[in-house]
Amino acid sequence: MNKIRTVIVDDDTFAIENLIDDLIPYDNIEVINTFRDGRTGLEGINQQRPDLVFVDIEMPELNGFEMLSRLEYSPVIVFCTGYSKYALEGYDYDPADFIIKPVKKEKFRMAMEKAFRDLENQDHERRLLNQKIQHGYLLLEFREHNESRTVCVYPDEILFIQSHRDYVEYHLREPESFDLPTGSGILIKKTLKKALDELQSQGFLQVHKGYVINSRKIREFRDNTYLLLEGLENTIIPVSREGRKLLKAWLKKEALS
Repeated sequence: MNKIRTVIVDDDTFAIENLIDDLIPYDNIEVINTFRDGRTGLEGINQQRPDLVFVDIEMPELNGFEMLSRLEYSPVIVFCTGYSKYALEGYDYDPADFIIKPVKKEKFRMAMEKAFRDLENQDHERRLLNQKIQHGYLLLEFREHNESRTVCVYPDEILFIQSHRDYVEYHLREPESFDLPTGSGILIKKTLKKALDELQSQGFLQVHKGYVINSRKIREFRDNTYLLLEGLENTIIPVSREGRKLLKAWLKKEALS
């Protein structure tokens, strides 16, 4: 059985020790690290990517809520704090449970049962995602309203990709089917080159320094300077000089095939 990799973030040394003692009966739990403030907790969790995190709320540097809002992914969370006043806000972060110090054994047992259920559900979701990736879907992980989201997009759903400095935006054929507002895209920290590398074999072309397009969606190439794509009424994709050469070569190849 794989161990459940666990991290504790709390500025109280005794609270950390007590939690470690409470976890001893659980053979499937491995505490891989502990942190005593939110900033080092944030860095350590993003690097080590544990499955389960116990986190206090009132801490130096970053409090528990601030730390969780900046995580790059979504581990299972159990809040462990001395203040019940944070409970309502805490549930905005979808924790497995919210337990109050000093921790009572029965309450801790119930919290662990909830955490195990959430971990099992996450494992099932990961297996489904892996199956989709094996069938050619593209995995996109991003943050929306301080929450991590993961979607699997089939390449044909992507109309074009636009560069925004350190980010790229995937514009989809039917964004509403991914619970996105009409006209919006998925913004991800990634270079346009990497985005192209992932999709070049699927017929995607870089037609401008800031744009990669799905060649299957080309509706019209106008005046040798811009493209119109299917599914987009008012969006014009600029074409650079190098992009024009690439595009014409592709159009010629398509005409001969």
